[in-house]
Amino acid sequence: MDNKLGTLYIVSTPIGNLNDITNRAIETLNKVDVCAAEDTRKSIKLFNAFNIKTKLVSFHKFSEKSKTSGLVKQLLKGKDIAIISDAGTPLISDPGRYLVKESIAEGIQIIPIPGVTSVITALSVSGFDIDNFKFFGFMPRKRKEKEILIKDICSSGVTSVVFESGKRIDKLLHDMSLALPKNTQILVAREMTKIHESFYRGSIFEVMKEMNSSIYGAKGEFVLVVSAFEKPSNADFTHEDQRILDILLDSLPQKEALSLASKILNKKRNFLYQKKIDNNK
Repeated sequence: MDNKLGTLYIVSTPIGNLNDITNRAIETLNKVDVCAAEDTRKSIKLFNAFNIKTKLVSFHKFSEKSKTSGLVKQLLKGKDIAIISDAGTPLISDPGRYLVKESIAEGIQIIPIPGVTSVITALSVSGFDIDNFKFFGFMPRKRKEKEILIKDICSSGVTSVVFESGKRIDKLLHDMSLALPKNTQILVAREMTKIHESFYRGSIFEVMKEMNSSIYGAKGEFVLVVSAFEKPSNADFTHEDQRILDILLDSLPQKEALSLASKILNKKRNFLYQKKIDNNK
């Protein structure tokens, strides 16, 4: 007689406010044999809050490849397993891809238990066009990789979403202010659904100013939403643009001034050089 295969449940959990958990999620976490958690130290708090007694096993990005085979073996023996992340929907910039892929290959049933995800939560309050959007996950730490991703955002043509930590959000906004058109609208969502939830809206410079004056500043976890924008043409050169170019040319060597102006104004250096020549006629 063939053994009955177990079921793999992909269970969404709250991103901050425990009241956002669904009854179905609690029911599922109670009935499975094992729960694979990104960080058992954080998940035990959730389990204690809802009196869930299911066994927790560690399953993070550094161990998921080595632990996937063992979990699949349990599923093949008929054990039901749930996977949860620290917050929100698993596999969204979190571990689990290999486990799902191997489970599919083995014919194991996979059932999603939907719930909160910070990506959709932030988009829903952005006020931007979100019929189409692009999610970039966590911002890379390495400078070159970050530059590439920022260029991808600039060329995406749709609303973009990225995750960033409180330690690096200020630097990210600064870097993006040099690459994006200065009037690009953004939303910075901080600590969503938690007690000190904050939303900062406006241009990048307006948001940076508001965050710097906030009592919370850059503490917590952040989701950055960048509105879709049309790339400005070189023909769109305002009096304010000219003023900025003149200040930089008066303050810096020409090559450095044109390079910085190109980043700030999102114009080609050759175009700005021609503007300098025209202005000197």
